[in-house]
Amino acid sequence: MTFDSVRTRWGARFAVLFSIVVLPFVLSGCDSQLDQETFGQIEKGSFPSNAEEFRSVAAATYAPLRGFQFAPLNLSEHSSDETMVPTRGGDWADGGQWRRLTQHAWSATHPDLNPTWNNFQTGISRTNSVISSVAAAEALSDAEASRFSAEMRFMRAYYYYWLMDLFGGVPIVVEEGNETYDFPTQAEISTDNPPAQNTRKEVYDFILQELVGVTSDNISASDINSPAEGSALADLPPQSDIEYGRATRGAGYALLARMLLNAEVFAVPIGGPDGSGVSELGNGPELYSEAIAAADQVLNSPNYSLESDYYANFAADNFGSSEIIFAATYNAKDGQGFQKQQAMLHYNQPWKAGPWNGFTTIAEFYDSYDNVGNNEVRKNQFMAGPQYASPSDGCYGDNCFSNTDSEPVTARNSDVQVDFTPEIPSIILEGDEPDLENPGARPLKFELDPGAQGSNMGNDFPLFRLAEMYLIKAEALTAANGSPTGEAVAAFDMVRTRTGADALGSPPGSVSEMYQLILQERGFEFHFEMLRRQDQIRYEFAHDQTHVDTPNAPSFTGPWRFKTNSAPCRALFPIPDDQISVNPNLKQNPEYPGCGDGVPQ
Repeated sequence: MTFDSVRTRWGARFAVLFSIVVLPFVLSGCDSQLDQETFGQIEKGSFPSNAEEFRSVAAATYAPLRGFQFAPLNLSEHSSDETMVPTRGGDWADGGQWRRLTQHAWSATHPDLNPTWNNFQTGISRTNSVISSVAAAEALSDAEASRFSAEMRFMRAYYYYWLMDLFGGVPIVVEEGNETYDFPTQAEISTDNPPAQNTRKEVYDFILQELVGVTSDNISASDINSPAEGSALADLPPQSDIEYGRATRGAGYALLARMLLNAEVFAVPIGGPDGSGVSELGNGPELYSEAIAAADQVLNSPNYSLESDYYANFAADNFGSSEIIFAATYNAKDGQGFQKQQAMLHYNQPWKAGPWNGFTTIAEFYDSYDNVGNNEVRKNQFMAGPQYASPSDGCYGDNCFSNTDSEPVTARNSDVQVDFTPEIPSIILEGDEPDLENPGARPLKFELDPGAQGSNMGNDFPLFRLAEMYLIKAEALTAANGSPTGEAVAAFDMVRTRTGADALGSPPGSVSEMYQLILQERGFEFHFEMLRRQDQIRYEFAHDQTHVDTPNAPSFTGPWRFKTNSAPCRALFPIPDDQISVNPNLKQNPEYPGCGDGVPQ
């Protein structure tokens, strides 16, 4: 079987497998990990009995990845300096939920919190069910059982990673029959017996143990290069041996590299009844040598290479990208498609479903691309300037709606041409339709899929790309050495020059300048890929850096357009009130409900 055919099969069959095998086991929803789905009550040993049956059951554990484009993305993107939604007259007010994210003024009732929590917990509950079923499946060989279990343990670790990143300390629940950990099993918890809350460090160490078999207290580069027997990374297959879209050794090392880079922020005892305060942020262990080792495992793999065309990573057929390590897979059909283009396009731009004219970037972020040379192509992902009727698909960013020979796109109830302006005069816009509709350059780096059905496109959403491994290595080398090095610059320039930006060439004069350049470069490279919030937090709390305008490197709690200084407690979101109401063991995160209050409009 060729590599391309392997990459095609899982994406093409995912929807069929999910609908045939999984849906009969899924109830109306999962409002909490306490609400176990029927999927979790499969008779032991009934399946899977072979690889094909495992693939069918495993599809359910991947389905929550498709939900990342909604509430989880909103929390990650709109709390950073790269994405926002101004209120446009009567549109996009929504009780102030978008403004509160931009201005760091959210509360524990924010409408994106509970869906985000539930999405990840659904993934955890499903992986627990499959892991226990695999352990009880006598028909599987030991090698098959180890490989399938490793895949599911990676998926469970990935969902816990996101819970830890956004919320800090959360309850750890493992599969029925687990004898490795002293955590409650899925079968033991209920509304009458809810799980206890763990600290952020405990969640962090659980993820490391699952991946490589050791915790942050004793991990070393040798543990990275030779994971412990029985750990997920010891048994995950390489990309060349498994369908695209499923967990691989490369995905495991990519998650590990990101985890280790953030250890100073993540591996801290915040959360839970005995947890510490936010002053612990930045006091975790420095695991930068280990982060380099994990990144090198991916960089040295023959399965991945940087795409010469940056936008190949976001094409409608990006399942063929050599750079994508792991992705949320989508299909251009109802309920299974990528839909974020709806939030960017203007109401009247001709498209297969009526757009919503919402998401923009902030002017300072947009303008910062001009600081790295005249040939940088990543700025082209934004739509700015006068808009025309074509091309309306098979394009991205400023290539779309740019044909001056086609009809102008006009504002609603107006004959005035739509003209997107990077400058946004107010977070609450007022005036005539053009004044409401034009402000903000629109991010559109995902190709408008010619085969879209309604609002559903087939582009996959990259969760890990090889470019990130280069920049993790550059940052970790800088931190490990206490100064910028030629090796760090070489890794940095691999990403920077791919898109036409000027090479850095030689180390800058200070470690602070290198951190600033890395934060700016990561913003350019990973805009709208759910990394900016995390990057700004690490820049501030792990590297002790402050806001600077050039390079564009704003700290997370520092000011930016429409936002004043915010409190350090905003580096964690509050645990949703809905979850605390059903689990009295949950303790709210430090300094909430107020957390500096913020200055909402």
